[in-house]
Amino acid sequence: MREWSDILDRLEADIAVAVSGGEPVPWNPPAEAGPLPPALADKARRLLDAQLESVNILGKIRNDALAHLDALSTVPGSRDASRPLILDVQG
Repeated sequence: MREWSDILDRLEADIAVAVSGGEPVPWNPPAEAGPLPPALADKARRLLDAQLESVNILGKIRNDALAHLDALSTVPGSRDASRPLILDVQG
């Protein structure tokens, strides 16, 4: 049971790192952990829900960033550095 508890603690920490903008260490499923102990099933379900929520959060952040990049790509560039480029953010 200790091994599964450590595995779930690691997954929980990785979720926190991912949603805070960090990069979790790559995870490999344990090969020799055996079946999940029934006493940890509720924690595992909560972590699954948290993972799904983090996927949704990270997907929204990604889509927002892509929308910003798309908007930036519409701003015309200026090859002449002596000519200022004005961006109308009001209208």
